[in-house]
Amino acid sequence: METATTLARKENNGRISKHVTFTLCGSCYWCASYLDGRGTERCPSCNSDTVESLPVAGNEAYVFDHDSKRGITVDFVPMKVSA
Repeated sequence: METATTLARKENNGRISKHVTFTLCGSCYWCASYLDGRGTERCPSCNSDTVESLPVAGNEAYVFDHDSKRGITVDFVPMKVSA
């Protein structure tokens, strides 16, 4: 028997939500993933207003990394959809 969450994930190609946004603070590098258009304009960590949001397409995922030489790296990659 499939649950409502399982059915929702199948309808959204394996995602919990249709609208995913990657949010990053330009001051302290706090970051979060927001679902269904929710988000913030002010960083909850440092209270800065330098928060930027990047929409994540329905067929992609992202990998976030921080390196002292390169800084912030965000790679967007195609999601593998299971049958």
